[in-house]
Amino acid sequence: MSRDSTGASEGRARLQLPSDFVPPTVDEVVQDARAILLHTLSLRKELDATGIVLSPIWEGHVGEAAVRAAVVPKELVTRYYEGPGLASLRDAGVLEMLAEIAVMLLEQPDEAARVLATTEELWFHEGSPVRSLELPYKPHFKLLTLVIADLARKAGAGFGELEWIASLGLLDAFHDPASDGPREAILASTREKTRAMCAEEESWMRALQSEIEA
Repeated sequence: MSRDSTGASEGRARLQLPSDFVPPTVDEVVQDARAILLHTLSLRKELDATGIVLSPIWEGHVGEAAVRAAVVPKELVTRYYEGPGLASLRDAGVLEMLAEIAVMLLEQPDEAARVLATTEELWFHEGSPVRSLELPYKPHFKLLTLVIADLARKAGAGFGELEWIASLGLLDAFHDPASDGPREAILASTREKTRAMCAEEESWMRALQSEIEA
């Protein structure tokens, strides 16, 4: 990704990270992730009967955290809220791993924006109504909520832990050849599951579009 005349990268801009941003600690991210999950699930419960779907991706608007309305397939909503990804975050070890990954990605925003782009595109629709959460916004909230959404998306599609990590380009930081098996085998299964997931999501999107146009 390119840089503008101020030196700010496209990745930083896309993730709403200021140029002087310093990543938080893993412990701080763990606490923020817990708070985000509680708030997101509470908001989902509040709106469940209305049929309104809000993106789980938090953005900064006028200093406050905010979310956008989303028009997405019901299968995607179910995969996020009821799939194994969010459920796995009840485990403190999994939540700490997610926080470590978020911090690593915050340190390389251009690459982070690239590997999280397809997850963002599923949920983000420019021009959709925005709802303030009436909470102060922290610069890392967008990336953190994208990482949570990415885990929910891919765990729901059958990715194992190392396959999810591989899909983010971080396999070498977590892979133990002695116990995890060959690196290339993990990368190959990641590619296969990514293709299957994208094909499934495309079929859901086509069905939704047909329903809207009917």
